[in-house]
Amino acid sequence: MDKVPSTVCNKRVIESLIQAGAFDEMKHKRRALLAIHEAAVDQYVDIKKNEAIGQDSLFGGLSEEDSGFGVSVTIPEIDEWDKMTLLSNERNMLGLYVSDHPLLGLEHVLSQGTDCSIGQLMLDEDRPHGSMLTVSGLVTSVQRKITKRGDAWATVTLEDLDGAIEVLFFPSAYQLAGPHLAEDSIIRVKGNLSRDKDQPELRGQEVSLPDLNDGPSGPVVISLPSTRCTPPVVESLKDVLATHPGMTEVQLRLLTRNSTTVLRLDDRLRVTPSSALFADLKQLLGPGCLGQ
Repeated sequence: MDKVPSTVCNKRVIESLIQAGAFDEMKHKRRALLAIHEAAVDQYVDIKKNEAIGQDSLFGGLSEEDSGFGVSVTIPEIDEWDKMTLLSNERNMLGLYVSDHPLLGLEHVLSQGTDCSIGQLMLDEDRPHGSMLTVSGLVTSVQRKITKRGDAWATVTLEDLDGAIEVLFFPSAYQLAGPHLAEDSIIRVKGNLSRDKDQPELRGQEVSLPDLNDGPSGPVVISLPSTRCTPPVVESLKDVLATHPGMTEVQLRLLTRNSTTVLRLDDRLRVTPSSALFADLKQLLGPGCLGQ
């Protein structure tokens, strides 16, 4: 078998290091470094070859501006990879996410329509075998297989910010879910809990895709005099918000004579802004509760 040239190996190593974030301290975008790394390696190899045959410059390496072993490349001004691509490359090189996580900032989306987080499910020893439940997460691994009868099925690793679980899609479910089962996709899975093994598994029945762009980005701001912020009022407010679930953040402005304090409410109290919600809030807190 022919040996892979050392230059090719060096390029592959540097490519892997770039994708893993090893050069992030240089403050250049990973995508830009990947675009020029081959040219940089070729220049360096040429310089070392010339040195080996005595053709290096008499004054080579003496300039204060020569800080790159004689290599001179221009880093292009290009946009970085999108978050999913950048983190996928990072995970492929290191086996885990280091600089960020694809699900950070999407917690409120993942919680919609689910019974619990994956981490909570893995710790819940009281949930019985065969229970039907729904969880959401990121697909980090897909192993497609074939039964003896020639039917396709798959084992999928589904991960959220709290944990990971294996999801089995047997042939009938796989026929419907197959197109959505790809690494780095974010899915919602409904299935039966299986306790046949040491670790819980899920036997997937249905797959849907959460709308990652669902809901307005701006918060619903509720103004309330601090003197009215009593436990009964707070509980009633929670009840109102819970009847209008959605993706939009809610903020509470507590007003005093001399100051205003803004509180960001729990993600579980996110709402869908609507005339019905605003009417319920005004009925509970007064017509001025939605003023800025």
